[in-house]
Amino acid sequence: GHQAKRMPMLTKGRMDDYVFQQWTIACQRFQKHLGKKDSEIMLFVVDGILEPRFIAWNHTNRSRIDSMTLKQYLHELQRFALPRHWQTKVHDTILGSYQGNTAFADWVVVLQNLNAQLENTRLEHTLSDTSLKAHLESHMHPDLCWKVDYKRIPIGELADWITEVVELDEELAKE
Repeated sequence: GHQAKRMPMLTKGRMDDYVFQQWTIACQRFQKHLGKKDSEIMLFVVDGILEPRFIAWNHTNRSRIDSMTLKQYLHELQRFALPRHWQTKVHDTILGSYQGNTAFADWVVVLQNLNAQLENTRLEHTLSDTSLKAHLESHMHPDLCWKVDYKRIPIGELADWITEVVELDEELAKE
């Protein structure tokens, strides 16, 4: 609770998709906990930016920024701050990943976090639950895949399916 009421700060340094995602979440929580309208929150958000490139960009675009919602502002700043086609690289990282000898639970968390970074972008980059499940099934360790096929886990919510697969993976690790 207390953390969400502190103004999110974007410090000097290199911006990447993960940092941007975390800062976006902090800005959204800050707005929610303060109960402020977009016009009121924007001043706080812009004042919390300490990276010189973004300060200059904010100053240059001040008249436009003043009329933006937080969502519009974050979208515009994302376009300015992140390299072109970063979404494609994150998407390709997800699709190119295999479980290997990593615990299934750890692998899933990494992929879900990467996929979450894509949620505020164009939809063609974000994997749906169905697509993510298909990727997990086709890229999991062969022994786990065999166990999953044998158990015939019912198709339902992705979270429930993941929980069952994690249990099977933990059983395999003990064998």
